[in-house]
Amino acid sequence: MAESTFSQLGTIEDIGDSVITVRIDCNSACSACHSKDVCLSTDKAVKHITIEPDGRVFAVGQQVTVYGQKQLATKALFWGYIAPLLLVIAVLAGMIMAGFAEAVAGLTALLALAPYYLALFLLRDRFKRTFIFKIK
Repeated sequence: MAESTFSQLGTIEDIGDSVITVRIDCNSACSACHSKDVCLSTDKAVKHITIEPDGRVFAVGQQVTVYGQKQLATKALFWGYIAPLLLVIAVLAGMIMAGFAEAVAGLTALLALAPYYLALFLLRDRFKRTFIFKIK
């Protein structure tokens, strides 16, 4: 793969008519630590990615490499983290400059995230067409 892509190892969990579901186990750096058994930090996540089949035959339980464009990672980072942070900062600064109390401004800034995430939810089909992953 070219350097403009990223990849992650995963396991096929389900094969449907129109989608293949791949499970990706995300481990933190804790997995290599010698103290992981006695530590209270359990930083392990499982992610599921749906991929449109491309005609190749796969089996449930098969190890595959899922890849996508690095540009998509930047877009996901923006929409998931940077844009909501900028929204909170803008609303907070605007409310404080307008003379509202800090508590009211802070609560309003946090409540401003609700319509943002609702908009993301309503646009999820558009994002699905943008964020396309493939199996290697």
